[in-house]
Amino acid sequence: MSEDLSRVPVTILTGFLGSGKTTLLNHILTATHGKKIAVIENEFGDISIDDKLLQKNSQFKSDEEIVEVLNGCICCTVRQDLIAILNKLRQRVRSGKLHLDGIVIETTGMADPAPVAQTFLAHAKIRGFARLDGIVTLVDAKHIERHLDAVKPEGVVNEAVAQVAFADRLLLNKTDLVSEAEELDRIEARLRGINGFAPIQRCAHSDVSVGSVLGINGFDLQRALKASPTLLDAREGETKHDASVTSVSIDQGAARHMRTVQQGALDLALLQSWISQLLEERGGDMYRMKGVLHIAHAEQRFVYHAVHMIFSGSFDEPWGDDEPRESKMVFIGKNLDGEELAASFNDCLATRGNMKVKEEALRFAVGEQVECRTGADTWSRGEVLARNYRDESMPPGMVSPYQVELSGGHLIWAPADCDSVIRSVKRGRGEETRTRGRE
Repeated sequence: MSEDLSRVPVTILTGFLGSGKTTLLNHILTATHGKKIAVIENEFGDISIDDKLLQKNSQFKSDEEIVEVLNGCICCTVRQDLIAILNKLRQRVRSGKLHLDGIVIETTGMADPAPVAQTFLAHAKIRGFARLDGIVTLVDAKHIERHLDAVKPEGVVNEAVAQVAFADRLLLNKTDLVSEAEELDRIEARLRGINGFAPIQRCAHSDVSVGSVLGINGFDLQRALKASPTLLDAREGETKHDASVTSVSIDQGAARHMRTVQQGALDLALLQSWISQLLEERGGDMYRMKGVLHIAHAEQRFVYHAVHMIFSGSFDEPWGDDEPRESKMVFIGKNLDGEELAASFNDCLATRGNMKVKEEALRFAVGEQVECRTGADTWSRGEVLARNYRDESMPPGMVSPYQVELSGGHLIWAPADCDSVIRSVKRGRGEETRTRGRE
C-alpha cells in the first residue's frame, strides 16, 4: 500500500473521436482541486489543435504540465515517445525538481487503450514511478452505436468496442443530443453487455466532477487481463487499425515545402458554406473535424468542432500579440482526399479573386430596387448601395451581401442573400404585399 502511495497515479482518458475528451480535460484544468497534474495529449493528425485549446486553461505554463505527443496514434506508432516523456517526468520528480499529484493521458480517439496501459505494467522503471489509477472512457451517446456496429476487416481492432471494454469508468456524454430516455437506456444496456463492471455516469458537455475522473482507484489488473489477455506481453505487435480511416491536416504555418495551402485569412461565409456542404455530402464518413482558424475582419480565433454531421463553431479568445495568425485544421474519416480538401480550403480564403467570385454570385446589382425584411411581417423597399459590405459595427468576421438604403434614408445591411431576407420588388409576392397594404 505504501508503494502505491509513493507512485504517481495515472488516468488514461479515452473515447472515440468527438466524444468530449478535450472538453473534460479543460474542466479538470480549470477546476479548483489544488493538484499539480501533468497532461500528455495525443492527436491522430499531423498537426496539433487541442494543445491550443488546453494551454489557455492550464494553471501551470511549463512544459512539464502540458506535454504533447504528436504525429500518430499513442497505442502504436508513438508509444516510444510516450515512454520517453514518462521517463523525463520520472527523472524530474526523482530529482526533486518537480512535484506531481497525477498524470492524465488523453489518447487519440483512434487509440486502443490496452497498449497504453501496458506501458505502466511492462516497463520496470515506469512501473516503479507511476501506477494506473483508472481508465475513463467517454462515450458519445449520439454516435456510439454507429461505431460499435462498424464492420472491420479481420484482425483490425474496433477501437470503440475496445475503449468500452477496457474502461474502469464510463461517462455517457452528450446525452442532451439524445431526445428519448428509452434510447439512452438501450445504449447503456449495450455498454453493460460489453463491460459489466464499469460504473456508467450520464452527462452533457463532459460536465462531471473531478472526483469522477481522478483518484478513482479503479484499475483492476485481473479484469484488464480478461479484456486483453496479452496485456503483460511487451512483445505484442502494433494495433492494427482500419486503413481506410486516415487524417488530413491543413496548416498554414507549416514550412513552405510542406504547406499544402495558401496563407491568409479566411472568409467566414465561404468557410461555413464549404463546411456545411462537406458535412451534408460526407458527414457519415467524416468522423471528426476540428480547427483553430484565422478569419478576416476578426481579432479573435475561430474554433470549430464537428462530429459526423453535428457542427459547432464560435469565436474564442483574441489572437496573442506575438501569435502568428494562421489556420490549422484536422480531418479524420474514411477515404479522405487531401488535395481536394486543400483546394476547397484555398477557395475560402478572403483573396481578391475569391471575393470577386463571391460577389458575382449575388443576385442583385448596385442601384437595384429591392425589398428587405425589417420585421416579422414587415418588408421595406430600398436600393442596393454596396455589395460584400463590411463596417466595424458588424459582428466579427461578418461581411454582408448588401448594404441597402431604405426609402426613408435609413441604412441597413442584409445578413444573407436569400428571399427570406431580401427580394426583388418585381416579384409577385412584393406586389401582393403592397396591394394588401393599400387595401
